[in-house]
Amino acid sequence: MRLTALRACAAARVALVLAALTSGALTSSALAQIGDSRLPLDIEADHSELFNPENRAVWTGNVNVVQGTSSLRADRIEVFFDGESTGAGPTGNLGNIERIVATGNVFYTTPEQRARGDRGVYLLAEETITLTGDVVITQGEDVFTATRFVTDLVTGNSSFGEAGDGARVRMVIHPRGNEETATPDEGEGNGGGTEETDG
Repeated sequence: MRLTALRACAAARVALVLAALTSGALTSSALAQIGDSRLPLDIEADHSELFNPENRAVWTGNVNVVQGTSSLRADRIEVFFDGESTGAGPTGNLGNIERIVATGNVFYTTPEQRARGDRGVYLLAEETITLTGDVVITQGEDVFTATRFVTDLVTGNSSFGEAGDGARVRMVIHPRGNEETATPDEGEGNGGGTEETDG
């Protein structure tokens, strides 16, 4: 039997703060984060349901998760709990959050980077976000395409692609630095370019 926690009409929007739903006594490593862990995680959607026996909550319809300057957007987001009751908040009986799964038009955005994929998984224990499917990462003018992208929220390290899947990773990286860098045409008429080619 499923319990509907929040229901809204088509035009209504539902805003929830996961940091308030979990116990305030949780350590920072146990709190969900997609950005600055000191800030609340705000989930907004057209509809939300709570499935007590399955220890999960589901948000559907233009789902947008915001934490500080980072955001996660998708058609559907599921939050899975460990089932160990904290006794606090509307979902306290479900325990701590284990993972967040986003599907359908998934976008993960930070001030430095924008990532798009078909499916995204955030694992709290590992503190990683994984995007799979048609993945496109944009950072400034640089563009990365792959079938899999993993970013570590603690170290900031990222990996692209997956060995053995037959798909290639493509990166288009634009040059950095002074726009006045010498071009092949510079130096014409001063003899600087002829001495090296005359032997």
